[in-house]
Amino acid sequence: MKLERFSRTIMLLALVLGVLVAAACAPVAAPAPSAPAATSAPAATDAPAATAAPAATDAPSTTLKPITFQAGYLAQGNISFVPAYIAKEKGFFEDEGLDVTIEHASPGGGEQFQRLAAKNIHFTTHTAENWAKQVEAAGPPFIGVAVLGHASDHGLIVLDDSGITKVEDLKGKKIGIKTGEGALPPWLLGMLKSAGLDFDDVQLVQVGFDPRVILPESGAGQVDALQVFKSNEPDTLERMGHKTHLFNPEEYGLTFLGQMYVTNADFVRDDPEMVQGFVNATMRALAWAMDPANKDEVTDIVMKYAGEKANREHNEFMWTTEIKYVTSDEIAKQGLGYATPEEWNTMMDTMVEFGSLKEKVALEKLYDPRFAQAAGVKK
Repeated sequence: MKLERFSRTIMLLALVLGVLVAAACAPVAAPAPSAPAATSAPAATDAPAATAAPAATDAPSTTLKPITFQAGYLAQGNISFVPAYIAKEKGFFEDEGLDVTIEHASPGGGEQFQRLAAKNIHFTTHTAENWAKQVEAAGPPFIGVAVLGHASDHGLIVLDDSGITKVEDLKGKKIGIKTGEGALPPWLLGMLKSAGLDFDDVQLVQVGFDPRVILPESGAGQVDALQVFKSNEPDTLERMGHKTHLFNPEEYGLTFLGQMYVTNADFVRDDPEMVQGFVNATMRALAWAMDPANKDEVTDIVMKYAGEKANREHNEFMWTTEIKYVTSDEIAKQGLGYATPEEWNTMMDTMVEFGSLKEKVALEKLYDPRFAQAAGVKK
């Protein structure tokens, strides 16, 4: 995948915020969780059937509002990209009175956050873990409006024939972690702790994004285990003929949230109908993608954006893997895009325990649940 390198992004955000302050344009704080009077998100209509649209937001019948969604990486089957692709191609955005331009960010550049701060775009993507770190470090004038993952995007893989069958077997082994991490992955620390290990019991090796470092013939056995995106490297290695075993953080009681949509807090205050329309359309598209009957068409739509040089099978593996994590028990009650305060707090408790946060961030600075609740798209 993949996602922005955290430390460089923090520097870019700090620079953007410095410019905003110098111009006496102080960012507006994210709204409180309680619904405001004049600018509250439109009330939800009755919950629709699995793939039915929530009621469209009010919009002139002949005029569409132009907005821009910039995905946080190159075009591919990320679950936070797919709903926007579908909503565009199936006319769901138009149903909400929106004319949405879809753009993509360059790897690691962080320009989407600069543009969102300047209000040159209206929505982008993030991951909840890195979002919490950015809010603590830089306090950007953004707010999350929909969460699309209820498990970490990350995991730890070993080769099937490595002899490593449980985390305890990693003692004395080399673990590859991705270059550019702002802090050691808290989920990895948690997994080691659950097995009675800590970082003194393993060798940590910073590696890039090429999974071949785990292969004896290609990577000279640089590492015995590798930090991966669940929807990426396991499939890449499988298609190269190498079977792997994935250790999931969730199997060790570590609850993390995944990908999400963020917007500028000013848009929530000044144009909640536009924000609601975007959430309505993308959650409707997400429910549509979850219907097994639509699987091939979903991949067709993804490939329209990813391009003819992209691998169809890999992009399908990506979105079909990540879509497994978009629901939870509470989502069945509240609707797609919702995340509970307990999920946020549990994730941040782990981050504080293992040093990637100094202290928990106030929830109202991270996420406004009203838009997902109002959309009411249940699956």
